[in-house]
Order: sequence, then structure tokens, then C-alpha cells
Amino acid sequence: MKIDLHVHTKEISICGHMPAEEVAARYKAAGYDCIVITNHFNTHTLTHFEEQGVIDFFKHYHDSYLLAKEAGRKAGLLVLNGYEIRFDESDSDYLVYGMSDDTAKDCRKLFSMRPRDFSALAAEQGFLFYQAHPFRNNMKITDPALLTGIEIKNGNPRHDSRNDVAEIWAKKFGMRMIAGSDAHRPEDVGVTGIITDENVTDTDSLISVLKNNNYRII
Repeated sequence: MKIDLHVHTKEISICGHMPAEEVAARYKAAGYDCIVITNHFNTHTLTHFEEQGVIDFFKHYHDSYLLAKEAGRKAGLLVLNGYEIRFDESDSDYLVYGMSDDTAKDCRKLFSMRPRDFSALAAEQGFLFYQAHPFRNNMKITDPALLTGIEIKNGNPRHDSRNDVAEIWAKKFGMRMIAGSDAHRPEDVGVTGIITDENVTDTDSLISVLKNNNYRII
């Protein structure tokens, strides 16, 4: 299966240019079997939507994922939910897979956490916590011991993510490595991701693939 682990839709990500229906159609046409919607999940995005009259940011976030999931069903593409979270303490971004709705609902509390606290929560609840594009400008390198791994290949063409440095760093510390297109615009679709021989049908099976390193990076 061909999977992109880092995809945005304009319904949530302010810098996104593609609605969910277009994202699903383009990824299906690009030969992908599954994508993970990792929209921006942070105080800045929450505040933006509150100013637009959205009362419950998490519900809006989750409803937008359900819209993408339905678009994927119609296109014949598996669409899973994830998060690109940013904590209030810095501009660093993290990809999260498998976090429960019950945990994500308390988003203000999550945003106020430090990576160390969130790492402990991930370990306690069993979800995965990767740093996205850790060597991009304005990022703060996170202690490898706190992370599931890092994104060593980020496909966004409008940023220098220094993917070569990220890969060297991951190998130096024996970290798990993932890749994602970081798609916001049509030209970003299907730049990278992972390929696995396993049959991914839901978030649990994706987590199993990632935990067992049973994939290769595109």
C-alpha cells in the first residue's frame, strides 16, 4: 500500500489550498491507497476559527476529517485522521497518529504542554509522536528520547526542511524515520510517503506498520 502520512485540507489548515474532495481525488489519481489528514492543530488555528464564530474547535476539526473520510470513500481511498500539533512554547511541529478523540477534545490543555509532558501522555496512551521537518527554519530540535521518531523526508517545496540533515540525525540516534508530502497545494500531492506490504485498513493497523518499521520510504 502506498500511504502519505502528512496531508492538509483547506477546511482546517489556514494555509491549505485544496478542499477535502479535491485532495481525495488527486491522491487517488496519483496511485495512493491511503492518506492521513494531519491538519494544523494549535492555538493559532483555534483562535482563527473562534474569530470566525466556531464555538467548538475540536468538533470543527473532527467534522472536517469526517468530510475528508467520506470524500475518500467515494474516491476509493482510505483516509485516516492525524494531527500536526504545535505547542505554545515554540514553532516546532509534531505529527501525531492514534490519539483518541477523548484526549484531543481537551485541545487547549494539549497546546499548553511541553514536548516532555506530551511524550509521557503518548507513552501512557499508546499513540505515536513524531517531530515534523525538525531542521526547518525556526524549529527547535527535540530530545530524541521523547519522540517515536522524526520526519526525515518532507516534500513541501516552499520550505527547506533539510531532509538530508534529518536523516543523518535519525540514524545517529537510532530513531524511527517517516516521510510525508506535507501537501497544501495541488503540486504537493504525492511527493513522498511510505510503502508497506501490510494491509492497512484503519489507524490501529497503520500504527502497527509504523511501530514495526514494516515499510519503506518513497
